[in-house]
Amino acid sequence: MSADELSAASALAPETLSQYLSSAGWELEQSLERATLWTRREDDGDFQVLVPGDRDLRDYASRVSDFLTTVAAVEERPIRLLLDDLETAGADTLSFRLMPSGPSGTIPLFNAVDALAGVRELVVASTYALMSEQPMLVQGRRPDSALDFARTVRLGTPRAGSWAIAAQLAVPRADVNADPPLARRVSLQMHRAVRACYAASGEAQRNFDLGLFLRLTGEGVSANVCDALAKLGRDGVPYDVRFNWASQLPSSVPPRSFRFSTRRIEVLRTAAEQLKVAVPDGEVTVEGQVSRLRRDIGEGGQATVKGPISTVYGSSERSVRVLLPDALYQQLVDAHGRRRHVRVTGTAVRGRIERVSHVEVLGGVTET
Repeated sequence: MSADELSAASALAPETLSQYLSSAGWELEQSLERATLWTRREDDGDFQVLVPGDRDLRDYASRVSDFLTTVAAVEERPIRLLLDDLETAGADTLSFRLMPSGPSGTIPLFNAVDALAGVRELVVASTYALMSEQPMLVQGRRPDSALDFARTVRLGTPRAGSWAIAAQLAVPRADVNADPPLARRVSLQMHRAVRACYAASGEAQRNFDLGLFLRLTGEGVSANVCDALAKLGRDGVPYDVRFNWASQLPSSVPPRSFRFSTRRIEVLRTAAEQLKVAVPDGEVTVEGQVSRLRRDIGEGGQATVKGPISTVYGSSERSVRVLLPDALYQQLVDAHGRRRHVRVTGTAVRGRIERVSHVEVLGGVTET
């Protein structure tokens, strides 16, 4: 440990260390005369760490140093990042550690820019998803309320030992039985979304299937979140994301680290691109403006409707081709002539709506 790290360690209270262990999945094993013994069980064995109980101990700094060394080794991350989390007990912290080639603590310029953009998009997309009534395949323009919350998130200074930054979401003190504050709910939403993307990208590494991502849209998966995680790993640079909850407001969700390899990043980029244009098979409703009318040979015709679409997996906004029998096709021709919006419900097959069951001409006039 450096002199600065040792000084920071000496300033930590025993209560802070114990609260962190409790929130990070460690269990109190034994209470000693002037210390407590904590245990954490992992797949590769059990780990123990001692928390000094009195700051007046002559070797307090040394014991805290041992504590930091052990916990950082178990969590497989630099001591400095662990110290950052311990010093921000009033904030949920998301640590992003990128592992580019080159000198320690440095990163190519464009990778750094994309990483920061990825963190921003992850926060904004998760905040908007939390505020929305239904999942979204693609998020459009975000409301000011989502952007206003994102402006409250603070970023820590990049650290050496790879290239690491931390996003801090300030969590006010609250009764554990009360409704969680917005910052905690956003943190948990990001945790769900990252965990779901991690799971889907893992399954899709051998044989890509967009359905793996579509089935998890209820957990926060969207084109925006996949794109954010892909930006964090620009050029395939691997990285990990770690969640830690503010110790002043414990969470029943255990903190966890997710490591995204080069292959997972490629899968996420593909998923983001496909989700942006996806019209999943199944029942779908589209509401919007009619364009590109075309009469087919025989009965019926085709039309393109541009606007919000709703599917069993979520919503997005895009243009979709609709195949209609003659009577319903004439309704869309009439709506197009009168510049009115329509609502069309049918079954999506291979990206277009077939077997239309309902057409409604709405009262609103389309914009020119």
